[in-house]
Amino acid sequence: MASNLKIIILRWIFIIVVFLLIEIYAFQAFKTLSKNNWIIKTYTIINVIVFANFFFRLFNIYFQNLDYSDIFYNYLSVPFALLFTLLCFKLIIISFLFFEDVIRIIESTIKFFFSSSSDSFLVQRREFLSKLAILVASIPIPFVIHGIFKGRYNYRVFNYELKFDDLPDDFDGYQITHISDIHSGSLNNRESVKYAVDLINKQKSNLILFTGDIVNNKADELIKWKTLFSDLKAIDGKYSVLGNHDYGDYVQWNSEKEKKLNFQLLLDIQNEMGFNLLLNQNTKIYKNNSTISLVGVENWGKGRFKKKGDIDKAILGLTNSDFKIVMSHDPSHWDKVLIDHKTHFHLTLSGHTHGMQFGIEIPGWIKWSPVKWAYKYWAGVYNKNKQFLNVNRGFGVLGFPGRVGVYPEISVIKLKKS
Repeated sequence: MASNLKIIILRWIFIIVVFLLIEIYAFQAFKTLSKNNWIIKTYTIINVIVFANFFFRLFNIYFQNLDYSDIFYNYLSVPFALLFTLLCFKLIIISFLFFEDVIRIIESTIKFFFSSSSDSFLVQRREFLSKLAILVASIPIPFVIHGIFKGRYNYRVFNYELKFDDLPDDFDGYQITHISDIHSGSLNNRESVKYAVDLINKQKSNLILFTGDIVNNKADELIKWKTLFSDLKAIDGKYSVLGNHDYGDYVQWNSEKEKKLNFQLLLDIQNEMGFNLLLNQNTKIYKNNSTISLVGVENWGKGRFKKKGDIDKAILGLTNSDFKIVMSHDPSHWDKVLIDHKTHFHLTLSGHTHGMQFGIEIPGWIKWSPVKWAYKYWAGVYNKNKQFLNVNRGFGVLGFPGRVGVYPEISVIKLKKS
């Protein structure tokens, strides 16, 4: 016990020392502008408010012995995000000052050895560079603040029209609404979520398909949203599959039995909300005398992510002549397995990437996010070997409690006969 306490104390000392060093170095930029006292006062006030708010809440969690994983998004995520943003602001300033200090050391050394002047050989900081550092570091702040308080609920409808040679005639013009990654544990604005549900219903699609990660960790995150998501309506029903977060693998359970009960509760709540959950299964959607096949696989992800998806089991009873829509949470499943499978899959629906909740998107001009370095297919519609993939940007958030440039998506896909 004493040993653990000592480790905790040492960790906190290390964290405090690191923060102090960053603070002292960053403050040098403001000190250079000391004639602008209002800048220093504003900087100090913001620092005090952000740090005090975060640590007050953190210690409150600790002393009340609250479950950190359960209350993070509704209690600590925004203060943490603001603290992290402030830290990044300071690190950008430090990068400028460090570069300047290297130059100052070289100039001061040359002046010491080769200058005959009686003035101090130490080269002073340049006011211009300090101003530039503060200006550059400040640019992302309004975008991040907007992303936290507005961007995360800035729901947008993305319309796609996909053409197929072998689409059954009766399904020409058939419309699907695709949503993904609700992450109900990170939702906290009921009015905004209700707006999104109404927006989905307003599309009047034949099907609503949800491709996984309905919670962050625990099934009970869904309870307060159950009634609201039960209001989602579609002519031919709504179907869902599981994502990597739905299995409860990212939280420590008291026993395996508790984990299994949580998983069963998750399945039960989805059923109560009217979702038909497909676990490596397929079903037929009928229209007049024609059908299309809906295939739902469990999570299959590359690397460390769970691989419970079994496409061969999921397509039992289907033939190549069937028109098939696959619901698979992780787009890497399409990339690594489905695209080269002996069976032809006409359309695959995925999510998982969230578009990293950060990027730059200007329709017709640019679509970029750092997540592209991890996932080749990360947002929007892709076509390869006459097989389409739609990667939804996600409904909720995870980790960072906001969205900057990449907003929550409602995909509306219209199937057309070529």
